[in-house]
Amino acid sequence: MSAPNLHWPDTIFSYDRKTEVIYTCDAFGMHFCDERTFDEDLEAIEADFRFYYDCLMGPNARSLLTAMKRMNDLGKIKIIANGHGPLLHHHLDILTECYQSWSQRQAKAETTVGLFYVSEYGFGEKLIQAIGEGIQKTGVGIEMIDLSTAEAQEIQELAGRAAGIVIGMPPSTNTAAIAGISSLLAVVNNKQLVGLFECYGGDDEPIDTLRRKFIDSGIKEAFPAIRIKEAPNASTYQLCAEAGTDLGQVLMRDRNLKQLKSLDVNMEKALGRISSGLYIVTTKKGNVNGAMLASWVSQASLQPLGLTIAVAKDRAIDTLMQVGDLFVLNVLEEGNYQELKKHFLKRLTPGADRFAGVKTQTAKNGSPILTDALAYMECEVQSSIECSDHWILYCTVQEGRVSKPEGLTAVRHRKVGNYY
Repeated sequence: MSAPNLHWPDTIFSYDRKTEVIYTCDAFGMHFCDERTFDEDLEAIEADFRFYYDCLMGPNARSLLTAMKRMNDLGKIKIIANGHGPLLHHHLDILTECYQSWSQRQAKAETTVGLFYVSEYGFGEKLIQAIGEGIQKTGVGIEMIDLSTAEAQEIQELAGRAAGIVIGMPPSTNTAAIAGISSLLAVVNNKQLVGLFECYGGDDEPIDTLRRKFIDSGIKEAFPAIRIKEAPNASTYQLCAEAGTDLGQVLMRDRNLKQLKSLDVNMEKALGRISSGLYIVTTKKGNVNGAMLASWVSQASLQPLGLTIAVAKDRAIDTLMQVGDLFVLNVLEEGNYQELKKHFLKRLTPGADRFAGVKTQTAKNGSPILTDALAYMECEVQSSIECSDHWILYCTVQEGRVSKPEGLTAVRHRKVGNYY
């Protein structure tokens, strides 16, 4: 039984009718271990069961509700054999009811994007997964449906309530998938966003025909249509992730504004008095590069020389700043930073060259150095700490140079502390 997003896009449940055991991979698990195989002591596992749900299952509550509905159609279940923690048997009814009630509450408040694709065609599944990962960075939920196997009612239910829709173009010979798109078109509305991409197949349905139908219905594009003419590579998947992040950021904008307005005015003004420098992080991994303007940077250690950087979870560069990754921290110069700041603050279309028109050199670690920066440091990410909407990265410094010994670091003073 397909159970996507719990918590991997390709998760499946397996049910053995003879033993009445269902194998659920990550779902219904917990990070708990003692000598008992089963859930004999409910009190001992309750806290871990809920914590595991909040971290891994809650972000995809609607997908979980769909999977549980399918579970009910399988027949009697004696044991849930999960992949983590004790197997569920003694308190099966109580623990599954917890999942049901938690997910129903979570689903009511969640902003969701529907991802529609054909799994056994071209690179559609991998591409849609990359887009989904980009969306989830922003705090928006995703649900995936295979157009070639889903019922029309299932497609319309998701398409009707989703805030955004992403479609991987199916082959023209797949009549079931094309019929699914027709069902989808019948329920979409002009408050939604849409994104389209090719699956890299020789007989894809044309993007422009479908795109025009959405535009004529008053539906806005979340990102320019992704047209793939050759086998996808790392750059292609990075482009897809950036497109997903752009979509998620647009959907979260209104909710984030409401949260900003709810903060105490005096508190946000006080927090804004924390000054910071201005830096640009540049990095390259394989044939994929990235950059971002950073201000939350601070030296963190002397032996070895180390610093910390706060990176928002919804930044596209996040995938290039994992433990072990290399980058350059470029220090901007007071009185000589406006052009660089303006350039790296620009919102570019997914896949655009972030360094076009900027003078650069190549560092020993392969990342770009900004020629006009006051100084630079070559760094390696050593560890990361999750901090609400940011990652705090601890990084060591291997190389560094100052281009103008008399220059001063550009400093940023904010009026309020609840946005950059």
